[in-house]
Amino acid sequence: MLDFHLFFTYFHTMILVGTTGFQYRDWVTIFYPRTLEPGAWLNYYGRNFACCEIGFTCFRIPEVSTIQQFVEETHGSVQFVFRVPSRLLQDPPEQELARRFAAALWPLKEAGQLSGALAQFPPEFEFIRDNFDRLCQIRDSLKGIRLIAEFGCPAWNTERAAAHLSSARIALACVDDGASFMEKPFFCATAEPGYVRFQGRNQSRWLKGDGSAQHNYLYSRAELAAAVPGLRRLEEKCERVLVFMNNPWHGQAVVNARMLSEELRRDLRA
Repeated sequence: MLDFHLFFTYFHTMILVGTTGFQYRDWVTIFYPRTLEPGAWLNYYGRNFACCEIGFTCFRIPEVSTIQQFVEETHGSVQFVFRVPSRLLQDPPEQELARRFAAALWPLKEAGQLSGALAQFPPEFEFIRDNFDRLCQIRDSLKGIRLIAEFGCPAWNTERAAAHLSSARIALACVDDGASFMEKPFFCATAEPGYVRFQGRNQSRWLKGDGSAQHNYLYSRAELAAAVPGLRRLEEKCERVLVFMNNPWHGQAVVNARMLSEELRRDLRA
């Protein structure tokens, strides 16, 4: 059940913890009660976690009715991030696709539950002027939805690139994914909202042959506790910091989200 003290603590501190996705059948008994119908999962999720990232929009535009259900089932308790349609990342961005994407998410935006849209770029997307200009075009095409950008090219995860992103009001996605680029993740706030994703510390998802097995990773309490100072630094710079666990196998994301929540509470009491 929801720890309401924890819930209000997070909205006071504005570090919100959740997972990437919520529709996982292997979370039944680990998180969802066996007797709970899948149609009630989001409502149950919203009574336990304060944010959620939705990935299916990378491939298709949702129906407005689907997004309206998100509003009705969460009652204002969950902040959402949706992944940007992959076709929108082409040069130049498809304006009609961007319009449809923004319009579909309108119910959540009106309800104050839409924190942003995540655009993911592979290592080939280098830190050069043309690509920065394309980023700004994508930002403008989203019609008021905050853009969060994630980069596979390590040159974007630097203070120099962060200064450019800050000037363009584009939030940097800070990703903990092991030793893909550096031993410690680059936690840096460039715009609202602060965004962090714990990806697991297996090989980087950008490497060939990696596959979904990268998500089969359970963070230790010590690993999550070590990340708390970085999250607190982001909190000092942002009104809201969203933290997502993206290691869904066998409910590991739920376990780690709860564990991180405990460490954040422990840090507040210290």
